[in-house]
Amino acid sequence: MFTSVILGAGKSTRMKANKSKLLFNIAGKPVINHILSSLKAAKAKHNICVINNSSAELKKILQAEKISFAYQKILDGTAGAVKAALKSKKNSNSKILILCGDVPFITSNSIKKLVAKLKNHDAVVGTVELESPKGYGRIVRVNNKFSSIVEEKETTPDERQIREVNTGIIAIQENVLRKYISLIKNNNQKKEYYLTDIIKILIDHDKKVTTFKFSNELEVRGVNSKVDLVNLEQQYLRHKAEQLLEKGTLIRDPSRTDIRGKLTVSKNVEIDINCVFEDDVSIGENSSIGYNCLLNRCKIGKNVNIKPNTIIFGATIGDNSTVGPFARIRPGTVIKKSCNIGNFVEIKNSTIGDGTKINHLSYVGDATLGKEVNIGAGAITCNYDGVNKHKTIVRDNSFIGSGSMLVAPVIIGKGSFIAAGSTITKDTSGSGHLTIARSKQMTIRNWTNRANRKTKKK
Repeated sequence: MFTSVILGAGKSTRMKANKSKLLFNIAGKPVINHILSSLKAAKAKHNICVINNSSAELKKILQAEKISFAYQKILDGTAGAVKAALKSKKNSNSKILILCGDVPFITSNSIKKLVAKLKNHDAVVGTVELESPKGYGRIVRVNNKFSSIVEEKETTPDERQIREVNTGIIAIQENVLRKYISLIKNNNQKKEYYLTDIIKILIDHDKKVTTFKFSNELEVRGVNSKVDLVNLEQQYLRHKAEQLLEKGTLIRDPSRTDIRGKLTVSKNVEIDINCVFEDDVSIGENSSIGYNCLLNRCKIGKNVNIKPNTIIFGATIGDNSTVGPFARIRPGTVIKKSCNIGNFVEIKNSTIGDGTKINHLSYVGDATLGKEVNIGAGAITCNYDGVNKHKTIVRDNSFIGSGSMLVAPVIIGKGSFIAAGSTITKDTSGSGHLTIARSKQMTIRNWTNRANRKTKKK
């Protein structure tokens, strides 16, 4: 059990925007939400986010997630932010994890391991090895034992060769933090109180300080500018795609596959280029996703073929079905087994029975279609009267001709045939009967319109 303190009061000036960098979306959700998800999974007992007086949007997110917040009235450094957090909570002598609010991809597993090291120590410093450590404070060890953090401007030539650097993430015993944070001075150019200075203070007072090395630098990379945001997102998304590729999913180009949420994939799945996966998506065995598809909060069954340029959002696709190309499957839709949903078909809040075909250019909304139904091109359910939505029911083995309008509420009986171009406003009896509802065809002879009126006068 531990308390987290998230530092989020900075003005985010390098983002060149009018909102906090914690609010920018990365890999499908705001930076702060990534951190909160990891803390929740790590079983944090209490979370406090330090914000400034102009953080109204950030405050709304924190309130929605039931996260405590504290105001840093004077932006005088990271130690000042931690002091603000400590003032907002009672002294419970707990373990405290302090992390920057702009580090979205820290994992719950690393959090738990880092905090666990406090069992035998007063403080734990998060570190990572970088190929290019320029700009970071170096972790100096003597006889393989942590000795100090040396800022780059103060390093010797030998120390500049050290690749292990400080991440700014610290776990510390609360009673130790409260006792020694007041000893931090602002003897620097910016006249700010830096939290990292507490490490030297603790070592000078013979406190037990150790390190925790993150194995993946993606976990501790921060977002300080829009360049950072884009680069970090690309690295993270490629990393997720490559993980699936290594596990057996055929991803044609990991650099053009965006997994912005949780993607669960079974055996023998193929994913073509430029596909985006958001929220929670699962794909069953032997299924394929064509290029340029967007899948959001949906479940794809076995042996499914999602053709190119298809959007599926909040829907379930049954085994052995084909969807697309250029189809749009909207929330509340359940497409059952062996269905064929073709090009330029839109389905919303509907259940499509086994073996049903909607091959092209149709809209089905707020409807229940039975088994082996055939919907012709251009047929639609007229589900909205301008005030309320109404239900359309099409029973098993019915045939709806091209260009038909089914005006809800209406029930098409089992085995019905609807002639092309019909507008159906009443229930049909089914049983193999043909229903025709067309206006009488007329020819008006010698008709004059605006285009040919002048010609006829001459």
